[in-house]
Amino acid sequence: MSRRRPLHDRTCALCQLRGLCLPDHLNQDVVRSVEQVIKPHQPVARGTYLFHQGDPMTAYYFLRSGSAKSIVDDGDGRETVIGFLYPTDLIGAGSMQQQSYSNSVVTLERSAVCAVTTAHLAELWGDNEAVRDNFLSKIANRIQTERHARVRLDHTSAEQRVADFLVELSRRMDGLGRDPDDLTLTMSRYDIGSYLGLAPETISRTLRRFADAGIVAVKGKSVQLIDSDKLSAIVHSESHAR
Repeated sequence: MSRRRPLHDRTCALCQLRGLCLPDHLNQDVVRSVEQVIKPHQPVARGTYLFHQGDPMTAYYFLRSGSAKSIVDDGDGRETVIGFLYPTDLIGAGSMQQQSYSNSVVTLERSAVCAVTTAHLAELWGDNEAVRDNFLSKIANRIQTERHARVRLDHTSAEQRVADFLVELSRRMDGLGRDPDDLTLTMSRYDIGSYLGLAPETISRTLRRFADAGIVAVKGKSVQLIDSDKLSAIVHSESHAR
């Protein structure tokens, strides 16, 4: 029986996430071109920085497994979480065409990543329209997610923000082929609060209220969505609006 190849040794053609990272219709010559420039790295531990804000912009990254958070420093040492990242996300897109990274990205758990240099990505785009369009779509999705997060901070209550966060995370898991009702919060309550503009205590209280209402079941970092329809209704409810 053949041994399973280590995650960092697998090629794009053999990776189980290939259909989510790259268009399915790419021919083998194009896939081989991609494999020559996108390099899988050894898995890294929780708390590893892929890059720091202000570092020279040299590469983009994909998560093959695990999760990470994107943070910005306001210049006074205060960090704010601006997003959470999962497998197939293009990391570093927010710094495109800049000389340095505009944010920091740190892993939330043991994670495996692939990297592609900015020069090699530009070369890929120039050689293959499908690859270029796929990457641009990922960038557009990231921008849309961050825009939605900003709007949420301005127009919603604490309950709506937490409900919207859970609905958003559920959709992400569904897109990755995972159970959309069985969520693992790899981030801390503090991180969620930073992302949603709420105190960590407010996050915990809101989750307890949802649990008491029979909408979710919470056990540590595990959140089971029991009534997704009610959760979505809270997001769009005028009675819950701020």
